[in-house]
Amino acid sequence: MKTFLAAAIAAVATWVAAPSNAQVLFETGSDNGFFTPFNAANAATVKYGDSGWLGDGPGSPPVALGRITLYLATFGGNGLDSGTTDIEFTLNDGDPSGLVFGSGAVLYSTVVTDVKLPPSTSLEASFFAVTIDLPGVSTTGNFNNVGWSVKLRNFNYSGSFGFQVATCNAQYVGFYTNNASFFNGTSWSLFAFGPNACTQIAQFAAIIEAPQPVACPADLNGDGSVDGQDLGILLGAWGPCATSDCPADLNLDGAVNGQDLGILLGAWGPCA
Repeated sequence: MKTFLAAAIAAVATWVAAPSNAQVLFETGSDNGFFTPFNAANAATVKYGDSGWLGDGPGSPPVALGRITLYLATFGGNGLDSGTTDIEFTLNDGDPSGLVFGSGAVLYSTVVTDVKLPPSTSLEASFFAVTIDLPGVSTTGNFNNVGWSVKLRNFNYSGSFGFQVATCNAQYVGFYTNNASFFNGTSWSLFAFGPNACTQIAQFAAIIEAPQPVACPADLNGDGSVDGQDLGILLGAWGPCATSDCPADLNLDGAVNGQDLGILLGAWGPCA
């Protein structure tokens, strides 16, 4: 663990948020370097996890999740060769260890194959991100606990692999736990980089987002509903489109006409 801790404080990663139009539900930046515990000797055995929560407390309804972006790192490679691995990712109700909060029950699991691991050296880490879709996944309500774990398959890299990490000062959305979790092949335990509950927490950098907004093209004024205002906009644009920017041309045939009116009326009401 001390070797990995030295790696964790050796450099500070540049934080780049995942571009998206979706609502951010949980966001931990990267202001505490990196932690790269996976290597060729242990990759087939160990898991590492982390957790937090999204809700305001008892009584909060479940929250739909859309995707998670994990901010990752490689370190200690030969400086020339990239590598590959498969990432076995599991999303849990609370910490995957079950030792912090939440049941630890599995909400979703998938394997991301052929993840490219960029070259690195013993002096310079490389940073990258992997985004994983969470189709049809929701939290269980109340505090809306959420956690995840990573295990590797088919690890092929000359150095080590792991996570960009954060202090409590880089918890931008949601709430953190000041321990991460470690599975040694037999049992789970919790760990931190030190006793300080802000600067030495083991918080892995990640963003969890809500599902992408559903397109509602008949909502011409963008107020979340198809109603009389949108009908007025469509009728005001009736006829051939004068420019390529013609939002009331819902079927994209170059004119606003009865077909577009039928599409609008068929979508009447709140956008799903």
